Amino acid sequence: MRSPLPSCSASETGRAVEAALSVDHAGGRSILRRQHVGYPLHVTRGFYLDALRPDLLTLYLQSASGGLYAGDRIALDLAVARDAAFHLTTQAATVVHDRRGIGAVQRQTVNVDTNAFCAITTDPYVLFPGASLALETTAVVAANAVLCVADGFAMHDPRANGRAFAEFSSRLRIVRPDGRLLLQDAGRISGDELHGALGARTASASLVLIAPLDQLPPLQTLQQVADKSGALAGASAAPNEAGIVLRILAPDGGALSRAMDAAFHVAAQAALGVKLARRRK
Repeated sequence: MRSPLPSCSASETGRAVEAALSVDHAGGRSILRRQHVGYPLHVTRGFYLDALRPDLLTLYLQSASGGLYAGDRIALDLAVARDAAFHLTTQAATVVHDRRGIGAVQRQTVNVDTNAFCAITTDPYVLFPGASLALETTAVVAANAVLCVADGFAMHDPRANGRAFAEFSSRLRIVRPDGRLLLQDAGRISGDELHGALGARTASASLVLIAPLDQLPPLQTLQQVADKSGALAGASAAPNEAGIVLRILAPDGGALSRAMDAAFHVAAQAALGVKLARRRK
């Protein structure tokens, strides 16, 4: 799941936040045509970081809050128009606090039009003891468009008292404009289950790349760059010849971030045909 938007409310009922971004292609580059982003969310100015793809717009989505709190409900609506190229990322990891009886939910709807490129890469969510986070994404992707979605989480127990996060769940549904289902991926795990299943590994992520077959990297290459970053990765073909799904396990959030970043750059290079610049954070 996959909205990278944190909220600032620490009240019992949480905060309901809605955001919308619309990206068009005009004048030889991609531009942010429309934005609706209210407090505590903040959108930086757009950056054009890639000399070999000067049309590619990169946007950092920031928060003025201390993370996600109990009861937060966050929604993002993102539309990337025909021929546009867009990368949405976060400025840092997002802390998810104790759910206090009610978890946080982030919902995202994405529409990627003909010949467009859209990447949404979120820095890991840091799950504090008792935290509960549900990520839900629905995307409509044209047949010759590219969508890359990457997100993950890391456990963190700042007081070292042996408490784990309560629950993390993720649901991703991707369809064609005619409604044909390409991929549906869902999972749920508790902190106690994660400890039992993975031992010393406390961080996990997924990268899903939806693209035409000739714009996909070799599975082995994706796995190798993640492994070299200190993680353990496995890649497989997505159903319906839709693309690639990469799973990553790591000993901590730092190793997970490095692996996710390396995998994103391999995926983007295959999809766009050029090597992208590093995104400074």
